[in-house]
Amino acid sequence: MSNTSNMTEPKIVAILCNWCSYAGADLAGVNRFQYPPTIRIIRVMCSTRVEPSFVLKAFLRGADGVLVGGCHLGDCHYVTGNYYTIGKINMAKRLLRHAGIDERRLRLEWVSASEGERFANIVTEFTEELKELGPLPEEQKNSLALKAAYNISFSPRIRIIATKERMLTTEGNRYGEIFTSHEMERLANAIVYDELNEEMIRLLIKEKMLTLEEIAKETGLREEIVFRYLMDFLYRQEATFKEENGKIYYRYEGKKEKKVEPFIVGYGDGNGGEGIAFIGSGVANLKKAMEYAEKGEEVFVIERFPSINMNVIRKHVSSLNDEIDFQKFRKMVEEEKIKLITNAYVKEISNRTLKIIRYPTRISNACNNCNICYEVCPIKIVDRERSLFSRKAVYGRDGVPSTYFLEKETPFCQTGCPAHVDVRSYVAKIAEGKFKESVEIIRERLPLPAVLGRVCPHPCEQMCKRSKIEKPISIRLLKRFVADWEWEKEGKIDLGKMPSNENNKYKVAVIGSGPAGLTVAYELARKGYKVTIFDALPVAGGMLAVGIPPYRLPNDVLEREINAILEMGVELKLNTTVGKDISFEELRKNYDAVFIGVGAHKSKKLNIEGEELNGVIPGVDFLREVNISPETVRAVFTGGKVVVVGGGDVAIDAARCAIRLGSEEVTILYRRSRKEMPAREEEIKFAEEEGVTIRYLVSPVKIVGDERVKGVECIEMELGEPDESGRRKPIPKKGSEFFIEADTVISAIGQYPDLSFLPNEIKKTKWGTIVVDTNTAATSMSGVFAGGDAVVGPSIVIEAVAWGRRAAYGIDAYIHGKEVSFDPVEEDVNRLIAYREDIENLKRNVVLSGVEEEERKEVELIPIDERLSTFKEVEKGFSEKDAVEEAKRCLSCRECIGCGICGNECPQNAIDYNEKEKEIEIKAKEIHVDPEIYFESGGNEHNEHNKHNEHNAHINLFELEDMLSLGIVTTPDGKKPEKVVFISDGKNKYIERLMEELKKKGVKSEVTKVSGNGALIVNCKFKESEYYKKLKRRK
Repeated sequence: MSNTSNMTEPKIVAILCNWCSYAGADLAGVNRFQYPPTIRIIRVMCSTRVEPSFVLKAFLRGADGVLVGGCHLGDCHYVTGNYYTIGKINMAKRLLRHAGIDERRLRLEWVSASEGERFANIVTEFTEELKELGPLPEEQKNSLALKAAYNISFSPRIRIIATKERMLTTEGNRYGEIFTSHEMERLANAIVYDELNEEMIRLLIKEKMLTLEEIAKETGLREEIVFRYLMDFLYRQEATFKEENGKIYYRYEGKKEKKVEPFIVGYGDGNGGEGIAFIGSGVANLKKAMEYAEKGEEVFVIERFPSINMNVIRKHVSSLNDEIDFQKFRKMVEEEKIKLITNAYVKEISNRTLKIIRYPTRISNACNNCNICYEVCPIKIVDRERSLFSRKAVYGRDGVPSTYFLEKETPFCQTGCPAHVDVRSYVAKIAEGKFKESVEIIRERLPLPAVLGRVCPHPCEQMCKRSKIEKPISIRLLKRFVADWEWEKEGKIDLGKMPSNENNKYKVAVIGSGPAGLTVAYELARKGYKVTIFDALPVAGGMLAVGIPPYRLPNDVLEREINAILEMGVELKLNTTVGKDISFEELRKNYDAVFIGVGAHKSKKLNIEGEELNGVIPGVDFLREVNISPETVRAVFTGGKVVVVGGGDVAIDAARCAIRLGSEEVTILYRRSRKEMPAREEEIKFAEEEGVTIRYLVSPVKIVGDERVKGVECIEMELGEPDESGRRKPIPKKGSEFFIEADTVISAIGQYPDLSFLPNEIKKTKWGTIVVDTNTAATSMSGVFAGGDAVVGPSIVIEAVAWGRRAAYGIDAYIHGKEVSFDPVEEDVNRLIAYREDIENLKRNVVLSGVEEEERKEVELIPIDERLSTFKEVEKGFSEKDAVEEAKRCLSCRECIGCGICGNECPQNAIDYNEKEKEIEIKAKEIHVDPEIYFESGGNEHNEHNKHNEHNAHINLFELEDMLSLGIVTTPDGKKPEKVVFISDGKNKYIERLMEELKKKGVKSEVTKVSGNGALIVNCKFKESEYYKKLKRRK
C-alpha cells in the first residue's frame, strides 16, 4: 500500500463553469470555495463548452489530474444539454487511455461551487485518489502519444463522435438505428486508435526522415500496420520517400489542397428494357459490349461497384490477359450507346430475364466534387477497389459514372442470413445484458429462435468478419441462449394476440406446419388474419418434428414455440391430408388465400440393384419413425451393421440415430471428399466422436442380399471437373470395387416434396418444385402462394422461414390489391451479396488492427456415454456470463454510421440518406458473365513458406500494381526487396507487365507455383467470386 502522507500535493486543473464557480456562489449567498494553491482553475462559459483538447492540454502542461465541474441538468438556464459534456469527457478519457494515461486522472462531477461543502469534499477525494496514483511520470507528460492525442482532439472524426454520442445511443441516427453503449465504445475506440496511430507517424516524419522500421520502433506499432499508414500518406500525396543505402526513408509534407473539378454524373439506365446483358465489367465483356453497341444493339453492362474504372476492370478474370481502350468505352457511355447499371446485384436469372437490384448511391447529381463530405466522415475502411489503401464511408470515384457515393453496408452476418435477421442488434443487446430486448429483435424476422438456435447451419457465422482475427461469433448459440433465457425466466412465450382490425374478416389456409408454414401463420396473425394450418402428420412442426432427432432439437423446445404461435389465434388441424381428407379446390373456395408449405418428405431413389430388398430404408422415413416412436425401431438396429448413403444432414442424423439405437457398426458412404460434404462440420465431428465411420470418395453400385440386405458392393471415386452444383464431379475408379457387410442400408442422397395433390395449372420447375414470383411467393394460380422446400427443394430451416415471411407479405398485398415492387425480406438490406474478398480485407483494416484476440466461447456437451445411449440434447448452451462475453466479441461492423455530418456540411445539399433500392428487369437476348476474382490473403502454402523466412511478406497482384503507381517497391516490413516472387500457376499478361516495370526499377522477379526465396511475395492465386459462379450456372 502506498504511503500518501509523504507524497507532495498533486497538481490539479479544475475546469469549471464561470457562473457556478464565481457569480453563482455570490448569488447563493455562500462563501466562495478557497481552492488549494496546487489547483489551477480554468473558468468556461458553461461545462458544455469543455472540449477534450482542454483536458489533453492540461496534462501536456504538467497536470497530475483534471477535474471538470458540470452543473446539474436543469439547474441552469444556460445548459442546453449536459449530454454534450458527457460525450466530450468520455472522448477525453478514451484519448488518455490510448495515450497510456490512467483515465482515473480525469474526473467529471455534477456539482457547482455554490455547493461549498460538497465541492470541497470532492476536491479532497480527488486529491487523495491522485496521491494513490502518484505524480504523472515525466515520460508520459512528454510522450509522443499524448502530443498526438492532443492534436487529434481537434480532428473532425474525434469531434463528431464526441458530440454525436447521445444521438447515436439515445435518439437514433439518420437511419433510425440506436447504438448500444457497447457498440458506441467499440466504434469510438477504433476511431481514436486509428487517428492516434496516424498522428504519431505524422509527427515523427514531420521532424525528420525515418525508415518504416524506425517508425514502428518509436510508435510501438507492428511494421505491417505502419506500412498501411505510409501507403495512405503516399497515395494522398501527403508524404514523400527517398531511397538511400538500400533503405527507404519517409517524410510528411502536409495535406494537399484538393482542386475542385466537377464530376460527370448520372450515367445508367434505371428502367431496364430489352437487349444484350453483360454482367461484370471485365475486359472481355466491355469489348464485346462495344462491338454489339457499334452494330446498333441495345447493350446493358451490369456491375456491382458503383463506378467502372481501371481498378474495377482489373478485378475480372478476362482482364488478366487483355487490355481495353477505356476512353473509347467512356465515350460510348456518354453517347448513350451503352447503358450502365452500376452499384447493382443480379438477384435472379430465369428464362433470360434478369431481375436486378440497384442500390442507392445516396448522393445526387448536385454534387460538385468539393470533397467536404470525405474530409468530415468519421468512418475509415479498406478500399474495396484498391486494398492497399483506405477510404471513407463516403467517397468519390473518377470513372463511369464519376461521382461520390455514400455506402451504408448491412453487416455480413445479416446479409448471409436468408431471413436477414438483425444479428448485430440482437448480439449487441446480449452484450449489455438486455436479453428480453434481444429476443424481441430476433422475433421481428423469425418466430422460432429456440429452434433455430439449435438446428440452424448458421450461414451468418461463415460471413462473420471476426473469423479473420480468430474465430467467428457464436451467433447460433447466442440466439438459443436468449430464447432459453426467456423461457426459464418467464415460463411462457407471449407473442401477443391477433389484433382486431379489418383483416379479421379474411381467412388464409396454410398447407404444412413446417418452418415456412409456421412463419406465414405467425406473420399473418400479427396482421390480424385468421389462419388455419393443415398437416398430414400426427404432430406439428413438419420436418422440424419428424426430420430432426431430439438430441439436436428436443420435442418440448419445438412444442413451446409452436404453441406460442397457436395462442395468437392460429388454428391447427393435424392428420389432415390435402387431396385426401380435404381437396385443394375446397381450400381455394373457402379461404381468401392458400399457402403451400409442404416439406421435402420423399426420399430420392439410389437407382441401383437391390434397392427393393428388406432392410433398405429411405432416410426421411427412418428419421420420422425415430422421432415419432423410437422404441419400435430399436429392435431392428440393436447389434446390427448399418450403411448410410449420402453426405447431408439427413445422412449424418440417420447415422447418429442408428448409433443410439444400439447398432454395432455404422458407416457413411459419401462419393465426394469431406470438403464437398454438405453436412455441417460440427455435425460431422459429433458423428465421428460417437463412433460413426465416414468413407469418402466411395459410391454404392449394388445392394446384395436374398430377401434381406447382406451388404453393399462399392466402388472408389475420384473428383473431376465441377458439375452444375459447382462441386467437382465424382468419377468411378476402375478396378477399385470392394464389399461392405450390412444388415440395414439407409438411403439419404436427397429429398423432394410430394406435390401430387396440386392442380396442373400451378406451374412446376424441371426439378418438380413450384414456380413462384420471388418478391411475393405467388404461384401461377391466383390467390395461391408457396415457399420453403416446395419452392427451392430441400434446404435449411432459415431459408424456409425467409420464404414464409415473403409469402405473408405477398398474401397481404394480394388480398388488399396492392403491388409488391421489392422483396420485403430483402428490403433495407444493403449489398445483398457478401464477398469473401471483403472478409479477407479485414486483415488490412488498420482501424481494427488494434482489436485484441479473444477466444470464442464453447459450450459443454453431455458425456459421450450418455450421448450413445440416449436421445438427450447433446449441447448444453451458454451460461449468462459466457453469453455476454461472447457477444462482446462482436465488431459491430458498419460503414456509414448515419451520424449525418456529411449531410450537414454538404454545401450543395446533395446527400439523400433516404434514397431506396430499386428493382430493374432486363429481358436479355444474350447473357455474358465475366467473373470477378479475389485473392485469399496468405494461403496455407504461403504461410508454411513464411515459417522458413520471416522477412517474406505478402501482398496481392493488384496491391503490387498500386504500389508501383506510387513509384515505390517495398515489403510490408519496410525492406527494399532484391527480388519479387509471384506465386502463380503460370504467367499472364498482367504479371508480365508488372515484371517489366520491376525490371525498370532494378528489381528482379520470378514466377513460381508454390514458394520462392524473395523478400516480397506477391499472391497471384485467385478464386472466382461465388456470386459470379452462380450466375454462370443460371444463365
